[in-house]
Amino acid sequence: MFRFLTSAKFALEGIFYALRTERNVQIWFGVLFATLAVAAFLEVSHIEFLIIMIWMFAIGTSEYLNTAIEKLSDRVTLEYDEQIKRVKDISAGATFVTSTGAFISCMVIFVPKFLERFCEVSI
Repeated sequence: MFRFLTSAKFALEGIFYALRTERNVQIWFGVLFATLAVAAFLEVSHIEFLIIMIWMFAIGTSEYLNTAIEKLSDRVTLEYDEQIKRVKDISAGATFVTSTGAFISCMVIFVPKFLERFCEVSI
């Protein structure tokens, strides 16, 4: 049990460090809360909420991993290195792909609900 608590402590330190220092993590955190507010306002179903949460935490995980890869790459060398550039680009691309999937899924869930609520369109 002590090992788990120690591991959890280190994990939380990393989460809060990135949240304090990394702009993209801060943006993700803000978007997470905005998305939750919209989901509550539109009264999404439990399944829709679960889909939204899975996507939002997939983005967060991807962003944290991207940040870790960038930090480690910068530790290796601050000089331009083509391999490190490729690694950083691939890592950023993974976050972009995840964000795109989340955006599409949220639009599929949110747009019909917005139309029903504000345009009196029945879908």
